[in-house]
Amino acid sequence: MKRKLIVICFFSFVLVVSAVCSTAAVDIGVYYYPGWQSTYINWKDIKGLPGSRSPGKPWPDRQPMLGYYPEEEPWVAEKHISWASQYGITFFAYDWYWGNNKPMFDHALKNYLQAGNKSKLKFSLLWAYHTEVLKNKKEFDDMVVYWITNYFNQPTYYRIDAKPVIFIYSYDQLEANAKVFGESTKTLLASANTIAKQRGFKGIYFVVTTNAIPNNDLEGWLLDIGFNAYTGWNYVESKGARVEDYDVMVDGYLENFSAAAQTAKRLPYIVSASPGWDSRPWSGNTAPLRTNPTPDKFSRMLRGAKQMMDSNVKTPKIIMIEAWNEFGEGSYIEPTKKLGFSYLEAIRKIFAPSPAKAVTESE
Repeated sequence: MKRKLIVICFFSFVLVVSAVCSTAAVDIGVYYYPGWQSTYINWKDIKGLPGSRSPGKPWPDRQPMLGYYPEEEPWVAEKHISWASQYGITFFAYDWYWGNNKPMFDHALKNYLQAGNKSKLKFSLLWAYHTEVLKNKKEFDDMVVYWITNYFNQPTYYRIDAKPVIFIYSYDQLEANAKVFGESTKTLLASANTIAKQRGFKGIYFVVTTNAIPNNDLEGWLLDIGFNAYTGWNYVESKGARVEDYDVMVDGYLENFSAAAQTAKRLPYIVSASPGWDSRPWSGNTAPLRTNPTPDKFSRMLRGAKQMMDSNVKTPKIIMIEAWNEFGEGSYIEPTKKLGFSYLEAIRKIFAPSPAKAVTESE
């Protein structure tokens, strides 16, 4: 009897350990802001140069390890691909703009597509719908065809449920604009899926970004519109006053994770994370501010995100990080001269199963 009890206990222990160790791998997506061409104003803002939005106020802590790089040069894309992939990042979601019936600011994405090492990192698009607006439905349909013929056919395009993924920011402006020419977000998404299916795809996996607190009504509404999932964009002001320590921002994210865990899961919620927020180089001293961000504090947010994914079977094993290189907004994980690879290392320690080899600036 005693031996039988020992055997039962042993197998129970094995089952418990197996359950703990069988957590599925997590796909790590990072938004990429293509705003760092050598001739654009953004580097001038970070340097505090005359004529910029931050004259006389440089931000040296934000200087990338690559220096103030010319993003239009192909070597920049190859370097970013190399670094991101070595620390377990799965894909970049490139901010993508459409105006006058053609893509805008797509130099970084073009360089990714031409990079010799692009097979190491997948990509998708964040349709940034907050600058140029659509004039009619034909322009929308033309854009969808452009996605299909130029991106979806790429072997490294990121997919969920065998569907190419498109993130959308901002859906409220899209809805308001669509009404002007007799459509709605719902009819536009349906049209996009029809076009994709006609060209041999299973459809498009649309993920909407939102700062709304996860809840059942929100999920039902977004599901009815036609979205396949939703994710937090940047919960900067979900908790606390205009100026707070970054710890308060972390608390806000964790509370939203908890809210998402309690919904009926009618629509998948993709967890998100952000390493900080300080947009004073672009917005001045009245901007919301989260002070004293550190990789250790960011790790607390990441651990909360991982716990959310591990404890909720219906939560996709995906995390979206905002962002790789939002230096003007103070939200970046790209290696800098001040902090090196510490943010990437924080991500790797929590999500990657094996250590990354030492990475240097020359790699």
